[in-house]
Amino acid sequence: MKSVYVPWLHMHQPMVWQNGKLVSNLQKMLESSDSKESWEAKLMARAYKNPAKYTMELSEKGFKPKIMLDFSGILLESLNDMVDILENTNVDGEEIGDIIKLYKTAMDKYPDAIEFAGTAYSHCYFPAVPEEDWDMQIKEWKDVFKKLFGQKHLKRVKGFWLPEMGVPGGKKLEKLIQVLKDNDYEWLILPIEALKGEKQLGFEQRVTITSQPHLIEVYGEKMPVIFKVKYDFIDQQAGCDANGVYDKAVLAGKIFSYTSKKPALVVPASDGENGNVMMNEFFRGTFVPFYTKKVDQNVESMCITEFLRKYYSKNGKIDVESVIEISDEGSSWIGGHQNWLVGDRRLEMKSKVDELSKQFHKLKNKSDHSRKMLLLAETSCYVYWGIDYWFEQGDEMINYAKKTFK
Repeated sequence: MKSVYVPWLHMHQPMVWQNGKLVSNLQKMLESSDSKESWEAKLMARAYKNPAKYTMELSEKGFKPKIMLDFSGILLESLNDMVDILENTNVDGEEIGDIIKLYKTAMDKYPDAIEFAGTAYSHCYFPAVPEEDWDMQIKEWKDVFKKLFGQKHLKRVKGFWLPEMGVPGGKKLEKLIQVLKDNDYEWLILPIEALKGEKQLGFEQRVTITSQPHLIEVYGEKMPVIFKVKYDFIDQQAGCDANGVYDKAVLAGKIFSYTSKKPALVVPASDGENGNVMMNEFFRGTFVPFYTKKVDQNVESMCITEFLRKYYSKNGKIDVESVIEISDEGSSWIGGHQNWLVGDRRLEMKSKVDELSKQFHKLKNKSDHSRKMLLLAETSCYVYWGIDYWFEQGDEMINYAKKTFK
């Protein structure tokens, strides 16, 4: 009866137009005249720094913290471009500073503490984006990560996070697995809601499924997957202290021991900068006390690729026997596609992006700039919120991208 706890934080900020200039939404908020908005942006900036800061501090004291992270490519680029601003940003006397440099230092000194997963460059919602652009979104993220952190650290990126946990269904999922494998990804994290028949599962069945890796096979394409635990088990974003995490990990270990002698995998995943808990409480109330007081013979921690290679590998490759089916319509972190594909304005935006993509692929001379603008136009935030401001941002991005298609 043993468990492996792996906290996962997802980080992203879209690009927006401000006074005719393209900037990160984080920069726009930091520079806002609204004191509430600018203060929240400072807390977000600190949240982007926290994983590197706390893993470094704990590692230097002899503890062995572990964390999974994914940052959208545009957020990584923005943090790098905003160094001067962030070096003049303070929260309660703490200078935010050069976040990218801090991650470089943390990963160089303690390479086993932080594992990055890959994701899409502009946080596109794969079920709503033309398949022809998937490879560009994935490759662009890898190029950004390599530029900032180097080939050595890029080689360690083996898992993939779908923005909004957006899982395409059917043949589209087959294509996505194909593209991920072509880009050297070895595994994928999915929401449990993507599982066929998930709503009919009982509590212990669901815990048993999320406690181990599985193999998805779609029209002959295969890929190992893990599932994040459901919110009713550990709701990381709403708040779950170190004692609560430990107790749930022990429970998962007990339930999983009925069917396996291997340790149970417990992966709570959430936005890392969204809401009071993640901005102010998670590291001090959960992360630090867990790694300083709770790790023992019943509950340990390791990053996911390390876990898979230790417990589910053969001849140096991930070897998973349990085969599961994904629902035909696909899924997301909210269980469906409604926030991206339902509503006249959203469908109108999708149609515009589809047309933009077609125009781009017809170009004889495709510049790097025009390609990046197409990818930015596919950012999920422009439709997710369903409000005029973000739709207008998407329209402006599409119109600008068209001007670069020459």
